[in-house]
Amino acid sequence: MAAMATMGPSSYSAYVDTFEVARVPRRQRFGKNSIFGAVALVGLVMCVIAWGGFSGQSVLGFSSAATASTRSFAPMMIKTPGITRNVDVHGVSFGNGINERITPLERRVRRKLHIRKKVEGTPERPRLTIFRSNNHMYGQIIDDSIGHTIASAGTVEKDVKAQVADKTPKEAAEMIGKLLGERAKAKGVEKIVFDRNGYKYHGRVAAVADGAREAGLVF
Repeated sequence: MAAMATMGPSSYSAYVDTFEVARVPRRQRFGKNSIFGAVALVGLVMCVIAWGGFSGQSVLGFSSAATASTRSFAPMMIKTPGITRNVDVHGVSFGNGINERITPLERRVRRKLHIRKKVEGTPERPRLTIFRSNNHMYGQIIDDSIGHTIASAGTVEKDVKAQVADKTPKEAAEMIGKLLGERAKAKGVEKIVFDRNGYKYHGRVAAVADGAREAGLVF
């Protein structure tokens, strides 16, 4: 400091010039063009990944194979709260219910549950329900209030099997309807409600209903 006090103005300026001034680095700022370029690059990468996912190719090391959980189909009772399914998914699946292939059996079960919400057998009007297989036809008249089967008939019975041996499937179904009507009237049943059990009302299903009407049941 004493040396600086003895210096003149010119000597001071020369003295200051001898110091090394530390330079402060300038802060790098991104311009609008840089930001737009980065956004465009990210968008391009996302488009390429999405295209690879839908086309079934592997992009940037990621596999695009979409898998879905398989659930086994189990026989269901009427009061089953949910429906399990065996699902085969083709393509990309985003969540449940997309691209799922529903089997005809499951569609019939859905219709069956929808019908059973409205149709219920009572002691005054029990429920006539049917089941149709490839070779046989079955029918039951049920009182749902106590879970009791009042009458039943089917083409697998020995006596009935001999009678329908030379008949067409529709004629055999009509005979089952008549037999159900006769057995129900023998138990004192005159009025019923018809439950098609998820099947379309035509063919053998309609033949059972026609046979039951011919036997005297009202519905």
